[in-house]
Amino acid sequence: MKSNLMAQIKKSSFDDKLASLLFLLITISISFFMYSGEITRNFFYIATYIAVLYFIYVTLRVDKKIKFYPVACTILLLGISKLLWVMLTVNHQYPLIAYHYQISGKRLILASFILYAIEHNIHKWKIPTLTVRTGIAIMTILFIVISVIRIIVYLKTGERMKINSDAPTSGAYTFTIFSLLVMYSLKYHALKHYRLICLIVMTLTFAVLAATETRSAIILFILISAGSIIYDFTKSSHTSKIIYGFAIAVLIIAAVTSGHPYYNKVLTRFDNLQNEVTSYNDGERNTSVGARFSMWRAGVDAFKHHPFGQSADSRNALATTFIDEHEGGNPEALRNLQFHLHNDIIDTMSLQGIFGALIMVLFFAVLLLYPFRLVPKGYEFLLLSVPVIYFSMGDTQFYNRESPYFIVLVFAYLMMLRMRPHPAIEKQ
Repeated sequence: MKSNLMAQIKKSSFDDKLASLLFLLITISISFFMYSGEITRNFFYIATYIAVLYFIYVTLRVDKKIKFYPVACTILLLGISKLLWVMLTVNHQYPLIAYHYQISGKRLILASFILYAIEHNIHKWKIPTLTVRTGIAIMTILFIVISVIRIIVYLKTGERMKINSDAPTSGAYTFTIFSLLVMYSLKYHALKHYRLICLIVMTLTFAVLAATETRSAIILFILISAGSIIYDFTKSSHTSKIIYGFAIAVLIIAAVTSGHPYYNKVLTRFDNLQNEVTSYNDGERNTSVGARFSMWRAGVDAFKHHPFGQSADSRNALATTFIDEHEGGNPEALRNLQFHLHNDIIDTMSLQGIFGALIMVLFFAVLLLYPFRLVPKGYEFLLLSVPVIYFSMGDTQFYNRESPYFIVLVFAYLMMLRMRPHPAIEKQ
């Protein structure tokens, strides 16, 4: 396989060599996300430096002008808005908030150059099937190995799992997207008989998400998994349905009989969800859900005082006053103010004002809608846009230093999968 891969790369043009290199760098960066932030960032930075050099060369020597591509420009705007806010505000009391948005903004700006290179060549670059399958193999193997290792560690320690992040929730969000990406890649670009390995990936995902105890990620993954299984089941042959159904039944029985370390805690978390909503309405707001409601209301109130933006110090002072006066001094909400408001739009709106919020909404709109104009039937991009928008409504992914560039890399990866030649053309 290695010799065939090298032979294909040698026969390809310079542009296609560059495309293959970027694809493998992006794939490796995504693949190591669960294991090591340092390795992930190193491959990300290598890809961005290549993309920046390519941008300079194409702009000065080939096109003689800068072209404006919707995805790249929106990501660039989003990154600039974060950095500008950091530069224009003073945050003595809450420097961590400014630091996180500074790193997030810088990485978004760098990532926009990767998208520029890909959008510039979306109908020109071609990536050999063997290169695509090599990248998918790397991604799948690392996914399985690292998932198994993390599950073993969880079974030994019983501690709530964190995946390359400061909080279990942030890691669960990116891990959900990563899992969906692996299963999509296996089904449509790697294997003819993909069902067994996809079931393994799905099972490991449920185990890891249960270990993170992140309710929103578990709910979304269950819905998408159930929908995909039902759809795939209806399209299968009679023999495949029997084998497929038997495998699913075995996994369900195994989960019910031996999954006590996981589902007991998860079920408790889900039981608490309804109780927390009811408690908030009854005036008991010191819960995870209650804190979110309190912070969202406080964030909107802070925005009303400074609709064009303010420092984290100013925002948190106003939010603290609001929570003390209108939310019963919710301790859990006050504790979380030092980080973020658990909603990307409200957090951005309360700090960067109306223009920052509009850019964030524009990014979500481009992420959700533009792929259908960019490529024919771009349904696979929903595996990224739906989770990102869904998770951003209950948490802040763009405050996190790692999640923003991971999201961009996944978008880039999905775009580059479209560069794989049609099998009939490749055979000729």
